[in-house]
Amino acid sequence: MQTKASGAHPLSGIAVHDWPCDRCHADPRQPCRTLRSGKQRRVAHLARWSTAVVFTLATRWLPRLPVWDRLTLAIRAVGSTDGTAPPAAWNDVTALLWQADQLQKALVRRVVDDADPYVDVSELRRPGLHLAATMKEAGNLLRQQYLQDDPRRAEVDTMVLPEHEGEGPARLTLAQLRAARDLGQVHVMTADMARRAAAVEAASGSDTVRWSVRWDPSGRFDAEPVPDGDGDRPGVRGWVAHPSIVADELGRWSARPRAAEVGWRGAPPSPSTRLCTFTSAAMPRVTEEQAAAAFMARRDVIAEIVAEIDSLRRSFQQDRLREEVAARADRLQAEEPQLPDLFAPSDSWACTRAVEWVRTRAVVHTPDEVWGRFDRDDPEQAGRWIPDRTAELLAVGYADVPAYLTRHFGAHSESGAVQLLRIPGPAGPLYTVSAGSRRAHLCRVLGLPWMFSVTTMLSLPRRIETTAVTPTEHGPEGARETAALWRGLLARGLVRGELIPRYSDWVVEFRIEYALAPWLLLPADRATAYNQRYELLHPGALADAGIPDAALRSPEAWRSWLTAAIATPAGVGDRDVP
Repeated sequence: MQTKASGAHPLSGIAVHDWPCDRCHADPRQPCRTLRSGKQRRVAHLARWSTAVVFTLATRWLPRLPVWDRLTLAIRAVGSTDGTAPPAAWNDVTALLWQADQLQKALVRRVVDDADPYVDVSELRRPGLHLAATMKEAGNLLRQQYLQDDPRRAEVDTMVLPEHEGEGPARLTLAQLRAARDLGQVHVMTADMARRAAAVEAASGSDTVRWSVRWDPSGRFDAEPVPDGDGDRPGVRGWVAHPSIVADELGRWSARPRAAEVGWRGAPPSPSTRLCTFTSAAMPRVTEEQAAAAFMARRDVIAEIVAEIDSLRRSFQQDRLREEVAARADRLQAEEPQLPDLFAPSDSWACTRAVEWVRTRAVVHTPDEVWGRFDRDDPEQAGRWIPDRTAELLAVGYADVPAYLTRHFGAHSESGAVQLLRIPGPAGPLYTVSAGSRRAHLCRVLGLPWMFSVTTMLSLPRRIETTAVTPTEHGPEGARETAALWRGLLARGLVRGELIPRYSDWVVEFRIEYALAPWLLLPADRATAYNQRYELLHPGALADAGIPDAALRSPEAWRSWLTAAIATPAGVGDRDVP
C-alpha cells in the first residue's frame, strides 16, 4: 500500500505496510484490522502511518551521511540499554528480532561489499546470514508460542509445549521451541491422516487395495501394488513428510481412488519427532530400467497405437498433410477445448510419481492452451511442427513403431519425458501437461489412443482457503460464493471435512478429509467445465456418485443444486472462530 504523489516530495511513495502496527499488532506486509471484529481495515491505523513517515524520512536522510557516521548512529541506537524502557510485550520482542534479522543482513552485505577492494571477507557472509536467519526464526517461534491460545490461530501452527507450572507461557530456549514446533507438526499431520483414512473408508466402503512399500528414513519410498485384480495400478516412487501419509497418497493411484493397506518391506518406519524435510535429493526418480519395464509391459497398448497409425496412413493425403492436421486441430478445439488449470499445490508434504501409459483423451490442459498452436514459439516454425512430426511418424515402418515411441516418448528419451499431473476422479484420472506440451498436442490432434509419460499425483490439499481458488477479480463476493458451494458439497456428501472462517465470512479455510474429485472445489464455472468433460469421458460416473445430470448442464445449474436449502449432515459444517 503506497501513497502516490507527483515530483520528489519527501513524503511521496511511503510504504505503510513495510512497518508493523503498534495499534492492532499487524505484522509487516499484513493489513491493519479493526480491534473489535478483526475485519480488515481499508486504511492503516494512524500509529502505523506515523511510524512509516518517521522511518521513511530517516531512511531517506541517512544514506546521505558517510558510512562511518551511519554505523556510529546505529551503534548508539542499539548499543546501550541505559535509561531505555525494555520491550513492553512479547510482540515487541518478535518485532525486535525481525528487525534484527533485516539489520544483520544489511550489515553483512555492506561490510562484505565495502571491504572487498582491500580485503576478502567473504567468509563472513555465511555465518553472518545464518545469524540473521536464526534471529528471524526466533521471532517466528516466539510469536507461534504466544498465539497458541488464540482461537484464530491456524491448526498447522500447533505446538506441543513442555509442561509448565504457573501463569502465562514458559520462557524456553530456541531448541525447546523448535522441538515443540516439530512435535506439533507431527501431531497435526497424523491427526489429519487419521481423519482422512476414516473419511475415505466411509465414502468408498471396505474395498481396500494393498501395497508393498519399502521405506527410507529420508521420506522416500518405493511402492509396488499387490495383485488384486486392479491391473491399472503402476509402481509408485514417492516422498512424504511422514509415514502416515503413504496410504493416503497410494489410495489415489487406483483407477478409482480407494482406501489403501500398506505392508512394509524390510524395516517399518520408526516413530518420528519431526517431519521429513524435502530436498532435491529426496525427489522421487524413475530409473531407466523401471521405465523400460513399464513401457514394454503393455504390448496391447502398443498394438493399439500401431493400428491407429496404420489407419492414419490410409486416411491422410501426403500432399495435403498440413491442411488436414490443421483441420483436425480445429475440430478438436471446437469439440474438446482445453480446461482451465487447477489450483496450485498449497504445501509440499507429498510427491508421488510413476511411469505409465495414459489415455491420451484424458489429457485436458497444456501450457499451450489452444490445440495445435504454440504461441510461445515462432509462428512459422510452430505451424510446421505437428505436420512435420506427423509425416515422420507415418513414414515409420510397422516393426519400428515401438522404437520410435521409445525414442520420443520414453521416460529417458532424447527430448526428456512427457510429464503429466494426474488428477484423480471417481472412475479414472484426468491429466494436465507440465512438460512435453508439443508431443501431447501431437497425440491429441492425431487421435492416438495412448501416450507414455511420467505422471505426478495431484495431492489433495490438507487445507485450502476460498481465496486460493477464487479469481482475484471476483473479489469478496466470489469468495463468499465459493464458501457457499463448499457448504453444498459437504451437505451433498461429495466432500468431507470442516469449514473454518478466518477473520470474515469470505476468507474460509476448508480442512479436507475426502473429495470425490479435486475440481469440485473450484468455482461454479470451472467445476462445470471439468464435470462436463468428465461425463464425456466417463458417461454416468458422476451420476453413480450422486450428481444428477441436470446439475451438469451449466454453472447456474451446478450452483443452484449445491446451494439448495438442505440440512447439513450431523458432524460436518462450520467451526466458529471468533
